[in-house]
Amino acid sequence: MIAAFTRLDLSSWLPRPQTLLTLLFVVVVGVLLPVPGMAIVAAALVTSLMVSAPFLGDERGHLDILYGVLPVSRGTIVVGRALSVFSYYLVASVIATATTIATEVAREGAISAEPLIIAHAVAFAFVGVSVAFQLPVLFRIGYSRGRLMAYAPAFLIAGLAWLVQAVGATASIQRSLEGISVTTVGVAGVLIGIVGIILAVALSTRFYRSREL
Repeated sequence: MIAAFTRLDLSSWLPRPQTLLTLLFVVVVGVLLPVPGMAIVAAALVTSLMVSAPFLGDERGHLDILYGVLPVSRGTIVVGRALSVFSYYLVASVIATATTIATEVAREGAISAEPLIIAHAVAFAFVGVSVAFQLPVLFRIGYSRGRLMAYAPAFLIAGLAWLVQAVGATASIQRSLEGISVTTVGVAGVLIGIVGIILAVALSTRFYRSREL
């Protein structure tokens, strides 16, 4: 049932022109910005913005009412939606990686694996934290009242970046990160992402079960 709902969910919002444009944005970032891995980070950013897309579709098509009468549990719907969002992230991430490699090969003829590993670790951690913030709220109150959550992760990162620059801590942070191995960054990113997704599913299931459809 989870796989069936995931396919249904993806078919309701993934093929839309608005969604495909976000994937094109990832390609544009990879081509225009010379920093390796920026397209991968952009894939995570657009994923955080697209988390609310299926909830918008629910309200426009009154699909919440349909979910209430279908022979599926609330937990199935939550897990299925989390998988559909993660599927979008995988598609965006693959496109970003291919764009990054193609662009770097065209510019320099070679690319190091380390920047890609770090970028993927940071991106996956960001996606995990984003869904942990967004999914529970959207499942609890829906898109209309919770749509601003779509921008919360991006605003949070932008705010932290501004704060770090404002206090002049950029150089000290860079020095402290130089001693951390790529393996450590990769493992930490994966763990943060996994914990975020598990937390998102657990809280969303609890909130969604108490919501009247």
